[in-house]
Amino acid sequence: MFSFHSHSGQFCMHAKGTLEQVVQSAIDRRFTIYGLSEHMPRYNPDQLYPEESHLTVQDLENMYDQFLQEAVRLQLKYQAQICLLIGLETEYFNRDSIGLVRTLRQPHRQYRLRPSKEFTPSTTATATATTIELPQVQYIVGSLHHVHGVPLDFSQELYLKALETVGKGSWEALFREYFDAQYEMLQGLEPEVVGHLDLVRIFFGAIKGCHHHGHSHSQEHAEAGQESSQNRLTEELWQLVKRNVDFVIGYGGLFELNSRAWKKGLADAYPQRDILEYILSKNGRVTLSDDSHGPDDVGMFYNPELKEYLDLMKIEQVYYLAPNSKSQDEGVVVYETNASAETGSFQHVHVHAIPTASLDFYSSK
Repeated sequence: MFSFHSHSGQFCMHAKGTLEQVVQSAIDRRFTIYGLSEHMPRYNPDQLYPEESHLTVQDLENMYDQFLQEAVRLQLKYQAQICLLIGLETEYFNRDSIGLVRTLRQPHRQYRLRPSKEFTPSTTATATATTIELPQVQYIVGSLHHVHGVPLDFSQELYLKALETVGKGSWEALFREYFDAQYEMLQGLEPEVVGHLDLVRIFFGAIKGCHHHGHSHSQEHAEAGQESSQNRLTEELWQLVKRNVDFVIGYGGLFELNSRAWKKGLADAYPQRDILEYILSKNGRVTLSDDSHGPDDVGMFYNPELKEYLDLMKIEQVYYLAPNSKSQDEGVVVYETNASAETGSFQHVHVHAIPTASLDFYSSK
């Protein structure tokens, strides 16, 4: 079993537990590959969440760099029990974000801890003037959480603020801005894993009556009574979704089936079924992610919800990332990617596939 999207309370204010506890939980739950993907730093004080009001931008940089050091320690400590990949989840605000992520991908970044009064370093890092060479980020989860600087997934209140300030009260306008910004991010970064592709739907049910707008891309949704949980996209929005999906398929990225959507009350894992149907129709590559926010979330909804969803959608094969050193294993097929060298994508991992029938949650153990 595997997941490539995770967080811990040690390095994320709205998560729980330590990074090591998350890893231990993954081992206990029989994961063989687990991606550690804390959020990248945000470099503008206006980008801090309300829960981070006691922190500074420098604190976020310190926390992220300490995460990288701790992730390497855990890789070595548990290498006989699980394959841990070191990644990051992106934040995208504007085109400047592309350069910031590319910098974080670079090897041999140097780290000097600059302590502050507001932030106490983790027990795994010490306040020292010694320069530390940071480890290489092996992959990224390409996610979009903000539109024009307003967070979409922090709270329903802020989601509705985005609707008013960005969409001017129009959910179609908000979605258009989201998918256009996502396309910029995808073009600039070519992330190995595309995170919660339609996150913009997270609090859609709070917009009274909006699910009656537009038309259904798949009439089966209405027949299944799902329109109250996932809105129907207009033809204009469908063209944007298809554009984004086609671009990811073109360079070989993986679309995560993000099981955390069920915790948010959505009908399906991200992306919702209409988009997933299109991805599958174009032979897009699908992977699995729990988007865990602590040790108790590891493998959340994998069984039975995710298992049943894979069966329902007739997904017979899923894809996963493995480090380059694993790519020469006898009999293992490495799937091609067409990522640009400029983005740094797929430089440290390869893509493999596994039949869904071979996934651990299908066993009787």
